[in-house]
Amino acid sequence: MLTVLSQLEIEIVSERTKFGLNGAIKSGHLPGIVPLGYKKDNNKKTVIDETTKDIVIRIFNMYLEGKSYQQISNTLNKEKVLAPKHWRDTTIMKIIYNKVYMGDYEKGKSNSKNTLVYMNVVEPIISRAMWNEAQHQKDKNQRSYTRDRVYIFFQKLKCPKCRRIMKCKGSGGTKKKYMYYNCEHCKTYYREDKIEECLQSFILELVEYDMAVKKYFLPILADKKETKTENFTLIK
Repeated sequence: MLTVLSQLEIEIVSERTKFGLNGAIKSGHLPGIVPLGYKKDNNKKTVIDETTKDIVIRIFNMYLEGKSYQQISNTLNKEKVLAPKHWRDTTIMKIIYNKVYMGDYEKGKSNSKNTLVYMNVVEPIISRAMWNEAQHQKDKNQRSYTRDRVYIFFQKLKCPKCRRIMKCKGSGGTKKKYMYYNCEHCKTYYREDKIEECLQSFILELVEYDMAVKKYFLPILADKKETKTENFTLIK
């Protein structure tokens, strides 16, 4: 009976907590880190930050113009927007995906059965039509994207420090192009031509070692094998 009552009390507390959290979200008290363009007021309510909201609007406008996540982040880094903040393509992607900018709050992971969306819980920075158009633009960008460089070690290199898969990057014009691999976590960069040189050197060393084994060690091993065979025959 004590176990059943204890379990019942836990379930009641859990339901009250969920009810309280849902009520807080609906009144504009969003949990977690405040996204760019918003801030917390004195009552811990999520409200628009007038000093940064224009950056969000600009990001959506640039994306709708056809610019990629990387191009947008490069522009913001070049202009030193919110410096010393360093913009990344993943940061731009999260902003484009975030429903909070049209006033909604998404609880849980996207495309999950347990995802809940609370509509119109905060003041929107962009219109709902603009957010939906950005999602359609994402599909257009993916269809029109073509890779103009061939990366030899694509998805094959791991960072020597953190063991994450390294990303491919490219620079240069039409005459000469540079390919390199980087780890965004450890800030390490390796040029593809240097990696290729190291790999070629390693392969040549393996070939030389194999040739040396065949030339010097195989005859010795063969002689030992013949000697053992003769000794075995003599003993029999």
